[in-house]
Amino acid sequence: MSEANPAEQTPPLDWDNIDTVFLDMDGTLLDLNYDNQVWSHIVPAAWAEAQQISFTQAQQLLGQHMSSLLGTMPFYSFNYWSEFTGLDIMQLHQSATSHIDYLPGAEDFLTWLQNSGKQTYIATNADRKGFDLKHQTTGLGDYVQGIVSSHDFAAPKEQQAFWLALQQQHPFDPARTLFLDDTARVLDAAAKFGIRENWAILNPDSRKPPREKTLHPAVSNCADLIMGLS
Repeated sequence: MSEANPAEQTPPLDWDNIDTVFLDMDGTLLDLNYDNQVWSHIVPAAWAEAQQISFTQAQQLLGQHMSSLLGTMPFYSFNYWSEFTGLDIMQLHQSATSHIDYLPGAEDFLTWLQNSGKQTYIATNADRKGFDLKHQTTGLGDYVQGIVSSHDFAAPKEQQAFWLALQQQHPFDPARTLFLDDTARVLDAAAKFGIRENWAILNPDSRKPPREKTLHPAVSNCADLIMGLS
């Protein structure tokens, strides 16, 4: 007998008790395949050529350095990686815009939120340059009331300073707030701040298998949260 989909075992979200929605961007609304292609293939390939080392070596060295910075602002900064590699990181991102796309159901979910009367914001660790490129390609920002980048606060979503600054900029009641993200450590930080509904996305990259369910309630994609609703 096959195991049930973890998302199918999660009780439905009580939308009547939600006033504010904060949405991660990459891996929640947009297919993480784009970012994975850029950082796992395009950047290492360009760096390997610039450093005259093998692609495998470049990929390994960059991967190790990225791991050491995980959850910090430099990890998410185009300027940092341009300085570290000597490459034009923005240009490399622009070279792969054909990979930028919504995850399945994301546009339907955003349209539903627009019509629901709930305050909806994108809350992302993405560099503003990266967001601008993705908005130009998808029109993502047109669906929401505002865009908040951790770079605005000089604190990543993994830190409580981000959530404190976010609440000051866009006052919200944590007990009546939903946050969607594909990263467990970020969901943990939001829960620590007091946000009641923190939901994980299990299929952030359309080209990869679903992730294992976390301690947080989870769905395959954000559209699952409105399944059956008008």
